[in-house]
Amino acid sequence: MIESTAANLARHFSEFLAKVELGESVRIRKQGRAVARMVPDCDFMPGPQAADLFKGHRADAATATAIADELRKLELESENALDH
Repeated sequence: MIESTAANLARHFSEFLAKVELGESVRIRKQGRAVARMVPDCDFMPGPQAADLFKGHRADAATATAIADELRKLELESENALDH
């Protein structure tokens, strides 16, 4: 994860946005304290890249369910973190 001050992020927003589009996450600090994160929308990887990665793999319902459950847990953790 990349870290930046809020002021630096504001000065170089387009550069940080380009990194986020490539899958990086940015922790934003203000006066030394982490206050926010800038993360890719899918929080995984671009769709075409993911499709290419899994091309040729056979479906496995149990694994798919386990992955979906873990993603739900991560989403809840993220939502809870934003509430605090």
